[in-house]
Amino acid sequence: MKMKKLICATVIAASVSGLTGCIGQMGLTKLAVGVNLKAVDNRYGRAGIYVLAAPVYAVTSLVDLMVINSIEFWTGTNPITRKGPAVADTPVEAWMKVNDDIDPSLRSAPLTNLQVSVQSTSMEVLSDDSLALHVAYVNGSEQSIIGKRLVNNDVAFYNQGRLVAVANNQQLLDHVASL
Repeated sequence: MKMKKLICATVIAASVSGLTGCIGQMGLTKLAVGVNLKAVDNRYGRAGIYVLAAPVYAVTSLVDLMVINSIEFWTGTNPITRKGPAVADTPVEAWMKVNDDIDPSLRSAPLTNLQVSVQSTSMEVLSDDSLALHVAYVNGSEQSIIGKRLVNNDVAFYNQGRLVAVANNQQLLDHVASL
């Protein structure tokens, strides 16, 4: 029974990552092809190595499709080739145009200029060593971040009871100065 759950979880995880990563530079596979091309300076020798290395190409293609191209999709740069933009962001003449009205800051990866419409914010002192920041968004959702001072005066930040970050005083001062 545990094996079935593991297989099911693996298939779901591969499918989800594959939905975002199937289009990409295929950097790892290109690396394997490069090794083949450098091994022999003869077209027949290269063809023979290609046939013998078919399992290698199968593995590198799968890793490219499921992992590396997903990283490329979300970061905008392929981690193997170190080249960008991501293939998914490469401008070409498309057969169909989709959502031309989308904000230009959302058209490429990584998405750095996300702005959220905040309706209100408030701060609540919970104790001498903790406070909560409450944010209400225009769409009606709410979020709370709780900051707790630690023994060494660092601050631990929690969202929905889960630790999300720890910052020291200098990091907090640097952040405030950058605002």
